[in-house]
Amino acid sequence: MKNLTIKKVALGLFLAGYAASSAYAVDITGETVNEIQGNAPVIFAKDHDIERAITIRITASDTDTTAAGNDRKAQVGDYIHIFYNLKDSDGDIDTTGAIKDTLRVWINKTTDDVSWTNVTSAISSSLTYSNTGEEGHIYFKITEDMAGAVKVGLQLQEKTTFGNPNVNEWLNLADIWSTQAPQHQETIGDNEQPATNTGSGDPDPNNPVGPIFSDQSTKIGIFKYKTDGALDMSINIATTLPAQPTGVSDADWAKRTVPQYGDRLAAVVWQITDGNTTGDHSLPNTAGTDRIITDSYSFTWKLYGTSSANTGSVAAPADALTTGVYSGAGIGDSIALGAVEAAGGNVATIANTKHNSLYNTLTTTKAGIQGFKLQVIAR
Repeated sequence: MKNLTIKKVALGLFLAGYAASSAYAVDITGETVNEIQGNAPVIFAKDHDIERAITIRITASDTDTTAAGNDRKAQVGDYIHIFYNLKDSDGDIDTTGAIKDTLRVWINKTTDDVSWTNVTSAISSSLTYSNTGEEGHIYFKITEDMAGAVKVGLQLQEKTTFGNPNVNEWLNLADIWSTQAPQHQETIGDNEQPATNTGSGDPDPNNPVGPIFSDQSTKIGIFKYKTDGALDMSINIATTLPAQPTGVSDADWAKRTVPQYGDRLAAVVWQITDGNTTGDHSLPNTAGTDRIITDSYSFTWKLYGTSSANTGSVAAPADALTTGVYSGAGIGDSIALGAVEAAGGNVATIANTKHNSLYNTLTTTKAGIQGFKLQVIAR
């Protein structure tokens, strides 16, 4: 009994000591003033691994993986692709299109550095994003709003879906076709325009070139030079002709509207820039908003169709016309028909030369190029 009492007392003392020590134990803690910091993401061009640059590829469709070719213009309906690697040493990535949501798209239809229009909302319906790890791909369709653009500018931010920080600098560029590096900056204003003299840094060399072509708003015409060497822009002989004015003889009207031996002709390309493509646009409205862009193209002249019955009814040759072709405002935009001096001031014939003789190696008729229609192709 005595031993039992001692054991009870000992157990009671033990439990009391345990309770006391538990009641008065304190954990000493401390927290950092700031959160744990990771590393900011940085964009690199995908093709050539250039820091703070992007790879630009222009294709004929959204599924194409190769550029559509630098032998043609970029056109409405093509797609502009942005490829990059978003490198982050912490392993943070963009899984939700965070960079896509920062993208701003600008166009400039002039050669200056201030006439910019923001077309982000116009391309938003086709704007698409995908990623595989750090590899990012954003693309969108070229819309009619972008027709005539000489430069396309982009602004986008280095950004991941998660991370601390998950944002870094903005890439700001004025010309997707340029190999110049983008400007990179910590912040960008809501209406800040693309930075002057900047590019994507890594454009595909096989990209179609600018300005952007549209079959609705990019127009071409053929016009005659006057005898004093000035171009008569009042009649486009490559479209429906105006009514013959009262009092003008058939012969005089033909001199103004029919391509003839002895003529010098010029192709002119212009862009409707105000978006109004309805109505008559057979002549460029140079007093309004239409802009002549002939110097952005090179030209090929060809005979077209089947020659008239009295010249043999033969098919036009496949080869291009080279005789008499010269450059005025654009590359090969002008042509002299027959034995006529190319270029220069006044239109003058070449002495002791028959018109037909200049085309002996091109056509199979004895009538030279008479009886064919004339075609010009702008590229």
